[in-house]
Amino acid sequence: MKNIKYILTVLFLSFAITSCEDFNTDLDVDNVEDPNSNQLGTEATAGKLFQNWYVSNNAYRSPSLAMATMSDMHSCSWGNAAMRDSSSEPRIAWNNSDTYSNQSFTNTFFNSMHVVLADANGVIASIENGASFSDNNMVKAMARFAQGLAVGSLAMNFDRVWLSDETGSLNDGNAVSYNDAITFALAKLDDAISIANANTFTVGANYFNGTAMSNVELSQLLNSFAARILVNSVRNSTQRDGLDWGKVKNYASNGLTSDFTITGDGWNSWVSEWPLYSFFPGWGRVDMRVINLMDSGTIPYWVSANPVAPESTSGDARLLSDFEYLNGQNFISSRGIYHYSSYRHKRYDWYISASYEGDYPEMLAAEIYLYEAEALLRTNDLAGAAAILNSATNPRKSRGNLPDVAVNAVDIADAIHYERSIEILSTGSGLAFYEMRRENLLQAGTLLHFPIPGKQLLAAKIDGYTFGGTSGTAGEDYSTSGWR
Repeated sequence: MKNIKYILTVLFLSFAITSCEDFNTDLDVDNVEDPNSNQLGTEATAGKLFQNWYVSNNAYRSPSLAMATMSDMHSCSWGNAAMRDSSSEPRIAWNNSDTYSNQSFTNTFFNSMHVVLADANGVIASIENGASFSDNNMVKAMARFAQGLAVGSLAMNFDRVWLSDETGSLNDGNAVSYNDAITFALAKLDDAISIANANTFTVGANYFNGTAMSNVELSQLLNSFAARILVNSVRNSTQRDGLDWGKVKNYASNGLTSDFTITGDGWNSWVSEWPLYSFFPGWGRVDMRVINLMDSGTIPYWVSANPVAPESTSGDARLLSDFEYLNGQNFISSRGIYHYSSYRHKRYDWYISASYEGDYPEMLAAEIYLYEAEALLRTNDLAGAAAILNSATNPRKSRGNLPDVAVNAVDIADAIHYERSIEILSTGSGLAFYEMRRENLLQAGTLLHFPIPGKQLLAAKIDGYTFGGTSGTAGEDYSTSGWR
């Protein structure tokens, strides 16, 4: 894989960040399917399934940065990664042309997820054809995991998905709705959970870059990803209210109790790229809307030509521990001063200092606690939801030193949104976007999901279409309201 760990610093110093440089990374996919053999997928293929999903899902060349900025959780006016196009105001439709300069940020991701799915299908087919692996139950659980992750990731981001499994293409080769794809993904994860719960095995350290995992720990991880996919699949608050929150609660209560991290290897084969571009000095900043949540006296939206705003204060200790105050701007004013911000996220600066080595969080335990708290809120167990938020071990208490949340629905819902904006910022691709989407908080005209990439439409001889601005169905394909 191309090594780009020094490009950030070089571009920052040379001010080349205003251009759309080609930050290409080559996904290391071990696709060794042999149509003339009954072993369609090898153990080497299985060992790379999670890695290939992780690298693709968190890549620079993915929709992650565009979603982070159009959600108004992060802010950036640079033209890279479609950040400027997708977060400029008023919002416009996504350019879904196959010749668009930023088309690769959806197309590469779309292709990569289907490669992960195809490889997982091959591994399952091998097992079904009688192949013998080091531990067939472990390998099958990991392959089902990959099927669920690949399809779930596609369904959270795109309006339609092509499905396949070890039996071949499904639905006569036609794309299905994101809801049907979510159902498919959860079924694969449920199967993986059943395998993990019914058997004893150890997932080798190679699967998660140095961290071995028992079947019990894998089950917790599987339940956590199922909760993430289910909760984040909805496109608006009406769909949110109609979720099976009992199912969410079951997943979350059987999920992680500690952070799930991936050990970086110096930006070689294991790295979560998009967060680095969102907080590296000179790149993205934290949207002022987020700082306003912590200090209501801070402007939530930049309107003054003055590039300096007073430093904020907050009873939340994380304002000082996680955020860095900046007394100037590096964004170009002609691109819209609404991009301006006086803060950047510094919580994970240690990762930069450590040369991209060490344990970067893919999924914080706090993310799972919040799914469970919301499930209790939506099922009218207000006391139970408040108890989770007010626990001494919950970050809003242990890190933020915040007072207890009152036992009422409004305060609990506000606290959950607040924690998702502050505590889990810069973890998990798309989480900021999904949170704003399901709460009807995305600015009017913001797309609610991406169309199938233009290159794929062209190859499949499907008429072109897009979403955003006023393209699509209001409230289903693009936002009509927004936090402002």
